[in-house]
Amino acid sequence: MLVSEMKSDSKMEERLTPEILEQFLAHLAGKGFSQASLQEYRRTLLLLKNTLPDGGVLSASGGALWKQWLEGQGFKPRTVNMRISVWNSLMQYLNHRDWQIDSFSNILGDVQPELTRAEYLRLLSAAKRLGQERAYLLIKALGGIGLRIQELPQLTAEAVQRGLIYSECQNGMTARVRRLPAVLRGELLEYMKREGITKGPVFITSGGKPMDRTNVGHSIKRVSRDARVAEEKANPRCLWKMYQSTQEGIKANLTILLEQAYDRLLEQEQLTTGWEME
Repeated sequence: MLVSEMKSDSKMEERLTPEILEQFLAHLAGKGFSQASLQEYRRTLLLLKNTLPDGGVLSASGGALWKQWLEGQGFKPRTVNMRISVWNSLMQYLNHRDWQIDSFSNILGDVQPELTRAEYLRLLSAAKRLGQERAYLLIKALGGIGLRIQELPQLTAEAVQRGLIYSECQNGMTARVRRLPAVLRGELLEYMKREGITKGPVFITSGGKPMDRTNVGHSIKRVSRDARVAEEKANPRCLWKMYQSTQEGIKANLTILLEQAYDRLLEQEQLTTGWEME
C-alpha cells in the first residue's frame, strides 16, 4: 500500500476500476500502441491499483506519492520514469491534467551509453551496404529527426505525404509537431511506393502491426556489428539521446555566433557614436 497519508488534495477523486483500466487500454490501442506496450501499461496499471488506498482511489497527490513509493522499492530511474509517464497518460485520459507530475526520477548510477554522431553515420552506412532499407530508415527516423519509439506509429503514410508528424510526448502532457526533412521524406516516399504502403504506419511487422520497441531494437542491432558499434548503443534510446546532443551542440554554436555578431554591431556603432570618438 502507498503511504496512508495519501488523500485527495482537491474536492475531486477518481477510482481506478477494471472498467476504466480496460477503456484506457482500448483508447491506447486505438492510437496505435503495440501489444507489447499495452501489456506493459497493463502491468503498470495493475501495480498502481494494488498500491493505491481504498481499492484504487486516484487523487491529485497520487502521482508524487507513487513516484516516492516506486523509488523506495528500489526500481531503476528509467523504470520509475516510465511508470510516471503511465500515470500522466492516465490522468490526461481522465481529464485531470492538473494531477499530472513533471518531476521525474533523477537517481545517480543509471548511466546510458552514449552514441556518437560518427557511430550513427556508421550504422546508416552499414544498413545501406547490407541492403537493410527498413533498418536504415528506422535509424534515420529515430536519430535523424528525434522520434521517440512510442511516436513511431504516428509516422504514417499520411504524415509522410504532408511532411509533418503530429504526436504526443511520452508523458502525455504535451503534443508536438515534427517536420520531416526533405531528404528523409523523399526516401520514405520511395520506400512506401516500393512496399505498397498507402495508409497507416510506415514501419509495420510482417503481420501488419506497428513495429514495437523489440522489433525496432532487433532491426537496428542486426547492422551494429558491421557498423562496428557496440550493441548496447544500437537502440532507440541511444539514437534519441544522440539527436538531443546534436541539437544542443547546434544551439550552443548559434548562441556563440549571435553573441559575436552582436559584439561586432556594438563595435561598429562605437566607431561613430562612442564617447571617446569625438
